Amino acid sequence: MVRLHTLAPALLALPLLLVGCDQLSGLVSKKDGAAQAPQARVVRVTTLEMTPHTVDIQRELTGRTSSYRWAEVRPEVGGILKERCFTEGAMVKEGDVLYRIEPDTYKAALDKAKADLASAQANLNVTKLRERRTASMLKTKSVSQQDYDDVKATLRQAEASVLACKAAVDSAEINYRRTEVRAPISGRITLSNYTVGALLTASQASPLATIYQTDPVYVEVSQSSDDLYTLRKQFEKGEGIKSVAPSHIKALLTMHDGEYYPAAGHLNFTGVNVDQTTNTITLRAEFPNPDEALLPGLFVRVSVVMGQDTQAVLAPQKAVLRDLKGLPYVYVVNKDNVAERRNITISHAIGNDWYVTAGLELGEKIVLNGVHNVRAGMKVQEVSEEELKAEQASGGNQ
Repeated sequence: MVRLHTLAPALLALPLLLVGCDQLSGLVSKKDGAAQAPQARVVRVTTLEMTPHTVDIQRELTGRTSSYRWAEVRPEVGGILKERCFTEGAMVKEGDVLYRIEPDTYKAALDKAKADLASAQANLNVTKLRERRTASMLKTKSVSQQDYDDVKATLRQAEASVLACKAAVDSAEINYRRTEVRAPISGRITLSNYTVGALLTASQASPLATIYQTDPVYVEVSQSSDDLYTLRKQFEKGEGIKSVAPSHIKALLTMHDGEYYPAAGHLNFTGVNVDQTTNTITLRAEFPNPDEALLPGLFVRVSVVMGQDTQAVLAPQKAVLRDLKGLPYVYVVNKDNVAERRNITISHAIGNDWYVTAGLELGEKIVLNGVHNVRAGMKVQEVSEEELKAEQASGGNQ
């Protein structure tokens, strides 16, 4: 009985406590509703409709420069090197004398060949006179037919001897001229590998020097065969994507400091096989190089314009946000003026825009200004950029 009397006041107070809890719960619900109220507010933004643009389809590849032409200078006759006739590192022209080999031996051989030719020609002249006399005597039966045939054969031998001597003179003249080693092409010549007094041999393995022609200059790059296959599939599908004829494929060169090379080049060679170790195809571009700013062996980046997208979607960079993983997205305004988050795929920057390759369609509207105040599912109101700037200046709602 004592316990019941003790618990009676508590039992009587229980309904009041429950009523108080319900009222408190109602107050909390009202507070939560007041906190959620801003989520329903209309955000004022500016939008941009996606319209078609013409964009070059580029691929940035890495490679190295190489000479347009290069030639190793070697002697064609042997002998002692008598003179070097060029400045190392200077420009030389095709046909310039680069080295002189001691010519005395070859001059003597030429003189002997000329003497042999003179002797053969003298013998030929005598034999011709003998043949004429024998022919006259044959008519009068003063000599036999056999005698005339012998003289005729001797004449032919004399004529052949003259021809052989002429060939020997030509050969001796060639060897004598080759004592002057001339430049096979025009270009810039390297350091000389031999000095005066060195013994040279004909067609030796080690070159005397090397000449490089660097205007124009080649840039050889490698492209993934998978990427090239994907590009060709896009060109076959069309949909605003146009391929470029190989002879008209433009190339832009980026130097190591990020600056563009002032002159554009063009692609002039596409590999015919795939490298099995790297799964790449070799491409070669040609660039003008009148100032010789590009030296052989430079590491460069080349942007190759493989085609054009005439229905390209460009999104301003300030309208593109990124999530915690760095993936890009935008807010698209649907027909009910509600913002929808849309993940996109971008290729590269074009000025202040991103080239969007997936995620956006032409005709759709994206939030441009005020994008940082927008969340998915929010109601938005489109205003002009001037109105939005005026509101922001006055501290109004965005």
